[in-house]
Amino acid sequence: MNALSPDYIRILGVDPGSRITGFGILQFPRGTVSLRTIQVIAVGTLRSKSTLSSSERTGYLHEALYQLASQFQPQICVLEKAFTGINPHSALRLGETRGALIAAVRRLSIRVEELTPTQVKKTITGQGHATKEQIALALKYLLSFDRGELPADASDAVAIGLSYGLSFNSLNLAPKPPIDASI
Repeated sequence: MNALSPDYIRILGVDPGSRITGFGILQFPRGTVSLRTIQVIAVGTLRSKSTLSSSERTGYLHEALYQLASQFQPQICVLEKAFTGINPHSALRLGETRGALIAAVRRLSIRVEELTPTQVKKTITGQGHATKEQIALALKYLLSFDRGELPADASDAVAIGLSYGLSFNSLNLAPKPPIDASI
């Protein structure tokens, strides 16, 4: 299923958005992790056209993440938990997008985990209410990752993946058994 070396684990961090979804793929060594040994393999955004209907945008993001995950074969996908805010319409759209993204990686039997924005910010910067600029600066310091012209969605996705990877003392993760979808 996965051609990746058994000495490493790949984590796909995803910052879901109904128009722009950030992604970051990080490679961690199994066992004891040091910042010097973590590699950022790919980072970017998946952008749907604003001229598409909501369902077409959701479908596009689903397929784009499926293709990305097929190419890079991560063992784990970590999504930021939804922040509902006060706009129920936006919350519904984000929920639809998150569901489509989860379905995309589950088609490949990739394990899915979630972190809250506060968990990510606390792990990466030491404070749970850090700004996007503080997260980007912390990533530059921790991983020598400079997002350059990439939007904050991309660096947020890297932070999500890094936060999850650092939350373990060692990445000796046993895969969860696949879900039996037969009825």
